[in-house]
Amino acid sequence: MNPVRRWLSALTLLACAAGPAAVSAADTAAAPEAARFFPLVGHWKGHGELVQPGQAPARMTLDYRCRKAAASSAVSCELKARNGTMSIAESDLFGVDPVSRQGHWYAVTNQGESHDHLVEWIDAGTMKARYAWAQDGAKMEENIAIRFDGARSMNFRSVVTANGNEAAVFGGTLRRQARTR
Repeated sequence: MNPVRRWLSALTLLACAAGPAAVSAADTAAAPEAARFFPLVGHWKGHGELVQPGQAPARMTLDYRCRKAAASSAVSCELKARNGTMSIAESDLFGVDPVSRQGHWYAVTNQGESHDHLVEWIDAGTMKARYAWAQDGAKMEENIAIRFDGARSMNFRSVVTANGNEAAVFGGTLRRQARTR
């Protein structure tokens, strides 16, 4: 056997053997901080309303599916919001920076938006998130509050402002769906 191939084979075996131990250690270290987001895990359905100045409110049907990700170091979610005239799709990733202990909510939408919200927990059942940016010379800010009412219900409210003036409000209630067996 080629000496280089024999060396690579041993290195590959070592890497494979060390891999599960490294994942387990990372999972153990990351889980306490990431566990704050675990109440999101599950399948949620409900209704919401999008209100923008000068437009009629848009009532939407919501479907939100969340699961643990990255060896339980994060929560990954998919949102679908629909009505007869519009459809919103959003992919979310919730996690915590292990050094700063800052919570993050990364959101990407089918409208081309990409936001890194900074998250803080107000209490055991209330999460607040903030994202600020500049757009067309305006100072934009999005503030979101999610409140868990027990294990089966959550309410949310997102307010977007432009130069301090309300530009859009999206809020609603979701109920956790029973798990099917």
